[in-house]
Amino acid sequence: MAQAVADVFSKAWSDNATEKRITRRSEPWWNDSCSETLLQYRDDKTPENWSTFRKATRAAKRKFFDAKIEEIAKTNRRPWDLMEWVKGRKLPPCEAIQYNGQPCHTMPELWEALHNTYNSAADRPCDLSVLDELPDLPAREWAPFSALELMEALAACSSLSSPGPDHVTWVHLKKIVAEPQCLNVLIKLANACLTVGRWPKHFKESVSVIIPKPGKPSYSAPKAFRRIALLNTLGKLIEKMLSNHIQHDMIAYDLVDPNQFGGIRQRSTEDAGLYLTHLVRTGWARGLKTSVIAFDIAQFFPSTTMMPSWQSYGSKDFCHSW
Repeated sequence: MAQAVADVFSKAWSDNATEKRITRRSEPWWNDSCSETLLQYRDDKTPENWSTFRKATRAAKRKFFDAKIEEIAKTNRRPWDLMEWVKGRKLPPCEAIQYNGQPCHTMPELWEALHNTYNSAADRPCDLSVLDELPDLPAREWAPFSALELMEALAACSSLSSPGPDHVTWVHLKKIVAEPQCLNVLIKLANACLTVGRWPKHFKESVSVIIPKPGKPSYSAPKAFRRIALLNTLGKLIEKMLSNHIQHDMIAYDLVDPNQFGGIRQRSTEDAGLYLTHLVRTGWARGLKTSVIAFDIAQFFPSTTMMPSWQSYGSKDFCHSW
């Protein structure tokens, strides 16, 4: 079923995608009317056709920017999208990345530098014996996903996220699940993944993108760049449903440390700040001084592999699979 869905997405992309030729005059408001009137003017170079072309461009601009203003004012309610600091950043000046004191001038050298930087912990052994101390809890049956869970997880997804290898965005999925038949197929696929304990190959495919970190004085070091992995959107949707589904049991059965704030509902960055402030003020009240030690586990998640198998689980089984 996962392969059938992937084939449908691939066929839709190959049938409808068009190659765009980007030039220095490319504008997002340009439409077919502008192209047609421009061709008419280039045929005879008459003032009348030039005036027609100018009117077409003005109308295209007005229509495009009115739609943008309406979207910002009524749909996404993000007025800061009009500000300069959220727009595309200029690329840093071109300079060679250096690794081990040597500049990287070829693709193999650049790949070796980035690979050794971002996957430095890939070959390090992981001692799982610490999990042996966890007590085994009774296995609990998995409750199937519902249509409401899928819709709630999808509603929280931003329409501005970049797609993965299948080129399917959250906007596409929101239109797909509007059809009841498609919604039922996706729910059955999500439940099947948990029933048989397998994660389809289509969901594991990703594209790694290297982007520059803003505000760096120099971009000659590999650590001045950040690697992000773009997964296929449908797999990310099921992961979001899965994460929301198991959070209640994780808290109820002490599968998450009380000081874990990231990725858990009602434990945001603000909660972490409030908790830290509480500890500091409690120490002050007792005449103590508070010190904070922060650990930056560099590239932890890109260096680990997650093999989902959540049909039924106890605490030790859950930690091993997670």
